[in-house]
Amino acid sequence: MQYVLDSPGKINLTLRITGVRNNGMHDLASLFMRLSAAEKLTFRFRDGDNVNKDLLRVHGQVVEGRNILENVLQTVRKTEPHLPSMEVDIWKQAPPGSGLGAGSGNAAALIRWLSWEYGISLPVAEVAKIGSDVPFLLEGSPFSFRVGVGERVFGDVPDVSVSFKGVIAIPDWSCDTGAAYGMADEFYREGWKLTEEEAFREALEVLGLLERQERVGLLPNDFVPVLETLHPEYGLLFQAAEAGGALAWGISGSGSSFFCLFGVDPPAGLFTKLLKDTGFVRKILALG
Repeated sequence: MQYVLDSPGKINLTLRITGVRNNGMHDLASLFMRLSAAEKLTFRFRDGDNVNKDLLRVHGQVVEGRNILENVLQTVRKTEPHLPSMEVDIWKQAPPGSGLGAGSGNAAALIRWLSWEYGISLPVAEVAKIGSDVPFLLEGSPFSFRVGVGERVFGDVPDVSVSFKGVIAIPDWSCDTGAAYGMADEFYREGWKLTEEEAFREALEVLGLLERQERVGLLPNDFVPVLETLHPEYGLLFQAAEAGGALAWGISGSGSSFFCLFGVDPPAGLFTKLLKDTGFVRKILALG
């Protein structure tokens, strides 16, 4: 029997770096917004007495190195060692290094299904080790404000009565998260801009403005000035969003994806033309 799962993703409506741990990991304070069906997984259990290895295939994008689902299955088998070998096809939309949490969404989708079918409950710390965005995507809520590496909920985010439409533009380049943090360390060497509490208040203000359909403009993300130094082309995307009447726009995570939000359907034809005319956007995805 073959199973089909929608795999979520995310964008960061706000993102602040609040500190660095002794082990070099950075603490974040970020307002996450869920993308309900960014990608898709199909899978089945492999039959046969001599079949004892999982088979993972990736379609649509090139993913180098160890796949995140290998980490999921390895972690789950510590609790459920008799889980049969699996054959999994991952139907990718977002390339690695795009900041949309697509790999973490793949992991969250599979973990959620295994928890339903096998009653497996992984500790949050174990889930966060698989991927920093996995705890939020596993939770299933449309919005969440999270701190640490994304594993801890901070404060209550009110329900939002409107849904946002928008566009995601994936540029020709990808962003290495480690390198982006290294550049941020240098850029903010005199100190990070906000505390967790200040970042939470900022996020609530942004969400309130968006719910009231008031223009926010460029969304707060501590990686933006760093990424603009590397890729000044982002300025053209920001200009296109403003000219297209977007309520808000920004960069998700540590890059590379740009996104913009509209209160109503975006002027799709005109806006996608503006993005394509930049000459460096390789993929455009609808949001909402």
